[in-house]
Amino acid sequence: MIIPAILEKNFINFEDKAKKLSFAPLIQIDVMDGEFVPAKSFSEIEKINNLNLPNEWEIHLMVSHPLNELKKWQEVKNLKRILFHIESEDNPQTVIHAIKNAGYEVGIVINPETKITEILPFLNQINVVMFMTVHPGGQNAPFVPEVQEKIISFKNLVDSKEIDLTIAVDGAINKDNIQEIKKWGVNNFCVGGAILRAPDLQKAYEELTNLI
Repeated sequence: MIIPAILEKNFINFEDKAKKLSFAPLIQIDVMDGEFVPAKSFSEIEKINNLNLPNEWEIHLMVSHPLNELKKWQEVKNLKRILFHIESEDNPQTVIHAIKNAGYEVGIVINPETKITEILPFLNQINVVMFMTVHPGGQNAPFVPEVQEKIISFKNLVDSKEIDLTIAVDGAINKDNIQEIKKWGVNNFCVGGAILRAPDLQKAYEELTNLI
């Protein structure tokens, strides 16, 4: 599926984009702490419920300490899934347990330069592995083609072990590369600029959906 992604430093801009994307069943919110990545996202988390939008949310925690961030987001309604980076500083096992105990699906995110071996111990405990196809922290970053080999290897691995996992990608996904990326074994495509910069957001979303 296509999952529109919103990366914003202030709530006013977030609100504007979220309302425009309310046609999408699931929207990803990029959360930044100013440490794990240079930028910092908006802090008015409690205002999200006031929007009364029909969609579900997933949270992409680009933060050094996902355990601290998790506590802030537990009041948000319609929160389906929380994804955290394997490169963050908290113990991955502890983070997985905390997210599950809070009642959410769990995703692990892996940066382009990180080896697959870092996430292997946790595959039977999570729902999603999301591969960053850019270096995280800002939209419009260039696509990292070396991730292709990593995703294909990972897909072959989970198939051989019959592990039921969703494979997602995030970063520089557009209509020119999405069909090729799908061939690598990818299920979910988190898309920012290719939708949000389009003249008609819903049309761009539907075009990408049709391509996969």
